[in-house]
Amino acid sequence: MKLKVFIMTILFCFQCLVAAAANIPLMPVTDLKPGMEGIGKTVISGDTIEEFNVEIIGVSGTETSGYSILVRLYGDLIEKTGGVAHGMSGSPVYVDGRLIGAVAYGKSFNDPHYCFLTPIGSMLKMLDTPQKQPLDWIPKAGALSAGGFTELGMECLKEELKPQGIDVTLGVNNGPESTKNLEPGSSVGAALMTGDLTLGALGTVTWTDDAGHVLAFGHPFLSRGNSNFFMNRVWVLGVIPNMSSSYKVGNIGGSIGKIEQDRSSGIAGLVGSDPKSIPMVVNVSDTSRGVNNTTKVRIIDDEKLLPSIVNAATVSCANRTADRNGGGTAKLHFKVTGVDHEKNYLELDRENMFYATENLEKGMVQELVESLRVLMNNKFESLNIYGINVDVDIADTAQIVELVKVSAKNRDVHKGEKVPLTITMKPFRGPEFTRVVEYTIPEKTSKDKLVLNIHGGSSVSWIVNLLKKQKDESAPETKKEEKRKSIKDFIEEVNTADKNNDLIIDITSGVKEANPAKDDDSLRSMLKGSPYKKVVSYDFIVDGELELVFNVIK
Repeated sequence: MKLKVFIMTILFCFQCLVAAAANIPLMPVTDLKPGMEGIGKTVISGDTIEEFNVEIIGVSGTETSGYSILVRLYGDLIEKTGGVAHGMSGSPVYVDGRLIGAVAYGKSFNDPHYCFLTPIGSMLKMLDTPQKQPLDWIPKAGALSAGGFTELGMECLKEELKPQGIDVTLGVNNGPESTKNLEPGSSVGAALMTGDLTLGALGTVTWTDDAGHVLAFGHPFLSRGNSNFFMNRVWVLGVIPNMSSSYKVGNIGGSIGKIEQDRSSGIAGLVGSDPKSIPMVVNVSDTSRGVNNTTKVRIIDDEKLLPSIVNAATVSCANRTADRNGGGTAKLHFKVTGVDHEKNYLELDRENMFYATENLEKGMVQELVESLRVLMNNKFESLNIYGINVDVDIADTAQIVELVKVSAKNRDVHKGEKVPLTITMKPFRGPEFTRVVEYTIPEKTSKDKLVLNIHGGSSVSWIVNLLKKQKDESAPETKKEEKRKSIKDFIEEVNTADKNNDLIIDITSGVKEANPAKDDDSLRSMLKGSPYKKVVSYDFIVDGELELVFNVIK
């Protein structure tokens, strides 16, 4: 028992030394008594810090599980806010001029004047052990606030982040911004994205020191432990009453530092330090109306959250430019640049066209999102991504054609002969037209019959038919999908993959490889095609499948 008291004394003395550096005297929870009166500090408008009254109700918990301080808030400011509000988390509370803790937890559909404080001692230690709170008491920071998103972008963001346990509400963006230095009671933001679009939460500063260290919130942001988030200035527009719980509305402004700790007792960061982030630029042109927009953001380098945020940001930018929901055609070009662990330059560069009768914006980003998920979560190595650039041309027309027929003047051919193929195409609600494509008969043709498959890049039925044909002919079972040897293999696959606006001509039978060991009947190999594949790209999506048989003259 004496040893425990001694250790607690040493710990509190250390905390006092830390606080002394910030000229803030502390009061331990053991000195608190029911009925004590104090004051709290927060911002409910602009960046002006105001005070509210606090009454200590009691202290619960233990040194091992963590303490919580139950208080009642009152006074003119609390009457204006309708009680403790989302965004007040982190608001410092003082008794006899000594800091005791931060507003952290309130209860929905209950008397909004009552809440729990997180003791300042717990915040200074930033314990790894979660502080246990009653399950029906919620952090007073609320959901993440998304600024600048369209309704469709918000819908996409919610769909992406809900499986990760993150709720999102529509916030404000590009409003006034505070120029004051952070101090206890100031509003502060923790953000995942900044720039023309923002995504983060606002709370209140509990404690600062002369070196720029900041403690805030009094509860977790996303419970990431060692973390990498933007620390942002906040301008509060006001407090909105709500039947469940009032909440602050504010503009999450520019980054002024980095949040480095995200623990059960709050967040901790350093002013002037930059989090690791990835710049992203999205250029969107509505070719139907001649409207262009550019959006620039910075997104935290987080393997779980980056793909989801990029998804929603791209959808929102395209939706804002098109200014409609529905179908049409989009051409999307994305480039992701970076280096591997050996500092070798990597570039994922992909362009494709997409058509949909509805939800075009959501459908067109799937290749980008899935590519990012593979890059960020690959099992080979960690990557350092330098930037993401996305260019989108979007139109309300159906730029798509269907393959109708293919013909050749002569079906009797020789090995190595160049054969013109006349391909008839039918556009959506338009007259048929033809294109002539020259194909070279392989020198390694081994049979009397050579079968060509002509299909569009958007058609996958040929793969199903090929697998069915193999089974019907009692061909060997499709091999297990070959494994990639490195992340470079994946990048090469994406960069060279067939596109929806490609016309593809390839053999299905009649050619035998000189080296049988190279044969590979895996699905991945089928997608890649044979060495004799020819690809022609157009400014429209090609759909459908045709077949042409030649007689090979020996």
